Amino acid sequence: MDDPLQYENWNKKLHILLISVGILFTILIVRLFHLQITTFADYAKEAEDNRIHQKRIKAPRGRILDRNGAILAENRASYTVYLISSSSKRNGETIVALNQALKENISLPLSKERSKRLKRDVDFETVCVVEERLMDNWPLAIEIEPRRQYQFGSTAAHILGYMGEIQDNDAQKIPRGRYVSGDYVGRSGIEKVFEDVLRGQDGVHYIEMDAKLRIKNEHPFPERERNPKPGKDLKLTLNLDVQRAAQKALPDSLAGCVVVLDIQNGAVLAIANQPTFDPNVFVSFQSQEERLRLMASDNDLLNRSIQGLYPPGSTLKMVSSIAAIEAGVTDTLSTFAACAGSLQVGDVIFRCFNRDGHGELNLLEATETSCNIYFNQLAQILGMEAWRETAAKFGFGQVTGFHAKLQENPGLLPSKRWYIEKEGGWVTGHLMNLVIGQGAMLVTPLQMARYVSALGNGGYLVTPHVHGPPPPKQKIDTISENTFGIVKESMRRVIYGKNGTGSRLRIDGLELAGKSGTAQVPNRPNDDAWFVAFAPYEKPEIAIVVVVEGGGGGGSVAAPIARAVLYSYFEDRLLHTTKRDLLQIRPTNRDERSSHVTISTRNRPVGT
Repeated sequence: MDDPLQYENWNKKLHILLISVGILFTILIVRLFHLQITTFADYAKEAEDNRIHQKRIKAPRGRILDRNGAILAENRASYTVYLISSSSKRNGETIVALNQALKENISLPLSKERSKRLKRDVDFETVCVVEERLMDNWPLAIEIEPRRQYQFGSTAAHILGYMGEIQDNDAQKIPRGRYVSGDYVGRSGIEKVFEDVLRGQDGVHYIEMDAKLRIKNEHPFPERERNPKPGKDLKLTLNLDVQRAAQKALPDSLAGCVVVLDIQNGAVLAIANQPTFDPNVFVSFQSQEERLRLMASDNDLLNRSIQGLYPPGSTLKMVSSIAAIEAGVTDTLSTFAACAGSLQVGDVIFRCFNRDGHGELNLLEATETSCNIYFNQLAQILGMEAWRETAAKFGFGQVTGFHAKLQENPGLLPSKRWYIEKEGGWVTGHLMNLVIGQGAMLVTPLQMARYVSALGNGGYLVTPHVHGPPPPKQKIDTISENTFGIVKESMRRVIYGKNGTGSRLRIDGLELAGKSGTAQVPNRPNDDAWFVAFAPYEKPEIAIVVVVEGGGGGGSVAAPIARAVLYSYFEDRLLHTTKRDLLQIRPTNRDERSSHVTISTRNRPVGT
C-alpha cells in the first residue's frame, strides 16, 4: 500500500461501500418504522383475526299462530357441522378427514364466509363423531341452529308457504348484510309476505383459536358479543279447526280448493288446497328427493285459491238475478216462457240440465232448481252491458287485494271488445253462456268467496286478509237492500226448497243459504263441482266456497264438503247434532248442469 494512487482507489471504494451500507440501513429502519409504527394497528388486527374468530349466531324466526294461539310454525334445534376456514391446503385436508370419518362425499362450499357450513341438520351420531374424533385435530365445530318446523305438516301449507336456502345467485335480490349464502328466507305464502317481521337480527360471538385453529377460549371478548334478537310472532286469522276440517273434507283423488271467510270483515278462516305439500320438506336435508319432486311439479305448489282459474258455473247466476231486478227486467212473480229443456237462439240450441224441462218458473223457483233456460231468456232482455256492469261490482276480473306479494290472479270478466279481439266477433250466444257461469268467464275461489260474502252481508265488498286489522269494506251502493233480500231468499230455497239442488248441505239446527254449480271445462272429461254458501241465514258469520276439479255434480260432490266444514265451525253451537248426522247426507237426484255451448263466430254466426 505504499503506492499513493492505489491507496486512494481503495479509500474511494470503502467510502462507496459505507454509503451503500448506510443507505440500506436507512431503508431497513424506515421499513421497520412503517411496520411497527405506521401499520401496527392493521397488522395487529390481522393477527387478531387469525387468532379471534367471529361467528354469526342465527336469530330464531318468529312463530306463526292461528287466531286462537295454536302454533302453526315454530323452530326446532338442529345441528350443523362448520369448517373454520384456513388455508386451502388445510381446508382440503379437513374435508378429507371428515369424509373418511363419516363415510360421505362432502365438498367444500364456495361461500366467502370464514365459517363454512359443511353439513346441516345432522343426527346425533354425526355430532358425536365430529366432537370425539375430529375436533381436537381439525378446524371443525358443531353449532346448534334454529330450524323451521311446521307443526301440522301439510295443513295450511299454501297459506303458510315454505322457506328456501339462499344461493350465491340470489345476491342481487336480498339486502346486503342481513343474509349470507346458506341462510333461509321465505319463498312463498306468509313466510314470504311477512319475512321482515318474522326474521330476527343475528347475534355475534367471538372464539379464540390456537395455532392449529382449535378452540382455545369460547368467550375472549364478552363485552363485544351481541345476543341474537328473535323475530316477532305472527298471529293469523286462520282457524286451525276449520282449516283441518276443510283439508280433510277434500277428496284425495281429485284436485280442489276450499275457502272460508269471515263474511263481515274478510278475515280468512281457512284456505285448503288439494293436492297439497309438507313445507317441512324444504327445510329438511333428509328430504331432498321429495323437495326436487315438488319443485318440478306446478300442481302441488299451486295455490288454487288465488291462482287457479275456473268457470264458476251456476254459482254465478245470482249476478244475473241482481242485474235483472235492478233493471226492472224481472221480479219475484214474473215468469218467462216455460222451460221445455232447451232454447234455440239463432241456429244454436241451448239446453237445460233437465232435458224434460222445468216448466214455467219465477226467479226464486229458477234459482232453486238452477234452470239454465230461465236465465238464458232473462239474459236476452238484460243485455251484455248491464250483466257485465253488475259482475264488475262484485270484483270479478280484478284482484281482491289479498297481499300483493302472493301474485293473485285477477281472473277474466270478458267484454264485447274482448270477444271481438280474441275470438273474432261477438254474438248473443256468448252472453247465454256467461249468465250461467260458462264461456270465457274465469274466477278464482277467493274471488267467489268475496262475492258470496257480499251477497250475505248486504252488499259490502270485503278485502280478504290473514293478519292485522280488517281493511275497510266497500259498499255497493247501487244495489238496493230489497234486491239483496230477494237473492238471499232464492239461495235459501236452494237448500230448503222442494226442488232445491243443495239439500245435501242441510244441518239440523242451522239455517243456511247457498248455490250449487257444475261447470264444464274444455279437455276435462268430468265437470267441475262447485258449492257456495253463507251461514247463519239471518245473521251471517262465514262464507264458504268449494270447488272440486272433475268432481261432477256440485250438489252431490261439493255440498257435502261444505257441510263438513260448516259443521266444524258451528259444532259448539250444535250440541244436539251428532257426528252420525253429519254423515247422513240426504240423497238427491237434482244436480244442475251448465250445458254451455261452444260458439265459433268464424263458421256459425248466431243471434245478434
